[in-house]
Amino acid sequence: MKNIRLKLTYLFLLFFTAISCQTKEEKKIDIAKITDTPTVNLYFGKWFLINQENDKYYYCTDSDRFFEIDNTEIVDHTPMEDSGFNVDHITNKGDLTYIYTDKKESSYYILKWIDRNKGIISCQFKKYEPSLFINEKKIKAIENKTCQTKNKSCELNNLSSKYNFIIEAGEFSNEKDQKHPISAWIIIIDKKSGKKQEIHFEPNLWAEYSDLPCDSFLVKDFNFDGLEDFAIVWDQGGNAGKLYEYYFQNKEGNFSSTDSFPLQHKILAEDIDALNKTIKTQSIVGCCHFNLNTYKLKSDGSWEASSEQRELNKK
Repeated sequence: MKNIRLKLTYLFLLFFTAISCQTKEEKKIDIAKITDTPTVNLYFGKWFLINQENDKYYYCTDSDRFFEIDNTEIVDHTPMEDSGFNVDHITNKGDLTYIYTDKKESSYYILKWIDRNKGIISCQFKKYEPSLFINEKKIKAIENKTCQTKNKSCELNNLSSKYNFIIEAGEFSNEKDQKHPISAWIIIIDKKSGKKQEIHFEPNLWAEYSDLPCDSFLVKDFNFDGLEDFAIVWDQGGNAGKLYEYYFQNKEGNFSSTDSFPLQHKILAEDIDALNKTIKTQSIVGCCHFNLNTYKLKSDGSWEASSEQRELNKK
């Protein structure tokens, strides 16, 4: 009798252990299939790039930027190319959802809900600046309008007390409809003498534009020599934001580009301290930090760069 009880006890333990292992295994599988959870499923679908002005959102009908997500792939579409990535795994961290495209987690997208009722999310690729997107099923719920004007040239007469600037389209990828300029002329005119300088300008990816980016031209003293310089958008930059090409004025009043400027073909230099001869920029790092980048002009004309990581919303 004793032996029978021992055998029954042994069989019961085996059965209980098997059930427990199966339950644990099922839990592991459920965790691995996190894409089956409702929170993640809400991100599946097609998303269009939108803009925000104050508390209102609008969609540019002449834009050609969107991405698509499902539980196996994320396709990022720009006017120039499509980038497709296989989804390796997905993780929720607070109100952020990370879509990793490799096991080492070196490549990823960060998604966050901005307004669930309107179907609006924030999408950030790695450490680049996030952009706003709306689900295709909700796109009619916000304003839809044409955003790009169609100018063959534009005159910028109020940016400088000394110079007028004219941007003229050179060549178009679509000459018939005069869309997508691939080169341009920047004409600098001295207001007093009438002297002209013409610069042939070829942006990196102007095929992303349907027209001249006349609203992305700035005049400032970027190198602290007391002379006006200018910057013009060089690339839309994707998630990183617009990238600029800088032109510097010499004592003879001629403008030229130089690779020695630390922000050449990078983001716009906006925080400029002429007294200390420094330029500061910021770049987001993950969900909770940003890099404060400082570029200081040294006495020998070279630039010294430094970077400091800080927490967001922390003074």
